[in-house]
Amino acid sequence: MHHLLTLFLFIFIVVTSSWPIRKPKLKFNSNSTCCILAKLHINATRANHGREYFANLILNNESYKDVNEDNICSLMHFFMQEAVLNGRPITFSKGMFILYDSTKQFFNHLMMAKDAQTHGSEEHRSGYFKRLKHFALSSIKSIFKLKKLNQSIPHAFIYVRGDESSHFRERGISQVHRKTIYPAYGMDIKHGCMPNDFGHILFGKLRDLYDNESDPYYGDRIYIKPEEFGLQKFKHYIGHSRKYLQHISRRVICKIEKFQRTKICSKDEAFRENTDIRLTKQWNQILSTIPILTENERKSMRLKVSKEGIHEIYRQTSKFYNDYIQVRDFRKALESKYGYDTRSRKGNEIIFTTEQLLESRISCDPIMLSSNLNHRIQCPMYNQSTINSVFN
Repeated sequence: MHHLLTLFLFIFIVVTSSWPIRKPKLKFNSNSTCCILAKLHINATRANHGREYFANLILNNESYKDVNEDNICSLMHFFMQEAVLNGRPITFSKGMFILYDSTKQFFNHLMMAKDAQTHGSEEHRSGYFKRLKHFALSSIKSIFKLKKLNQSIPHAFIYVRGDESSHFRERGISQVHRKTIYPAYGMDIKHGCMPNDFGHILFGKLRDLYDNESDPYYGDRIYIKPEEFGLQKFKHYIGHSRKYLQHISRRVICKIEKFQRTKICSKDEAFRENTDIRLTKQWNQILSTIPILTENERKSMRLKVSKEGIHEIYRQTSKFYNDYIQVRDFRKALESKYGYDTRSRKGNEIIFTTEQLLESRISCDPIMLSSNLNHRIQCPMYNQSTINSVFN
């Protein structure tokens, strides 16, 4: 009997130890006793509203009904207030957010809001040439005043951009794949609502990186990029095209080594998904020193790094970390540069997790701190010299 009991316990331990570890149910930190001073250009009231709205969007199944211009504008104030890189608070002037959503509800609820729109999501206009054709036809209708054809139809708030984005091109192996499996989406926000003259939000879903539910980066991987112009109106389309051409010009210039440390290049790369060329070059050289690799294996690994960036470099270092000192030294330098979320990033993006944002503190400004109503103390801050720092 004793042996049978021992055998049963042994089998139970072996079986249960292989069960996936589930994260505890997420809760919103609604009882914060202190507040974080609002950053430059961030409206504390909007940031707090955005904080509450984010929790609602994640935890409330009916929240898709409240996806609108005002709430999304507040959400961007919240994201910019929470922006941190390698443990340092930064002033977000432009760049990319990546959200790892373990609930898989953020993107899902945005899509539910898109599908619930009365006037559709303008998918039939997705594509650079299709959109230009639409603008041309609209102009002709306006000239000839074809009332029946030129009825004023409200623009969709969330609209499909498909492959009309140069960001994260690796999200699909082809144009068709990017347009149908991982399309880009856009939301236009009236100018003056978001900081830094932003008037548009580009967003979309990327391939998941980690399948283990206990991993901090498990779940949907969503990119969110505030931009100055969208694509729905012709004047915005022209403004967007001009900005895109400027960006492409800088990208070409910044590939030339002597320009890579200049102000124009460091500013263009800050908080974006671009991978540091010097790091990829260094890792490519290290791969050449690993004798167990064939030339075809090195070529394949380098190609993956060029597409996936830092998290792919990190994954590759894990294979050789214990056997080669040059790999260990490189990995330590990589982690020193990018911090604890090295294995979750492509480049210099601002990385969020759902858990991190739900645990965030409310924002305050000097008036809120001195007011007798709803008085809160300021939370302990990072070293003041790191506030508004710029990533180099």
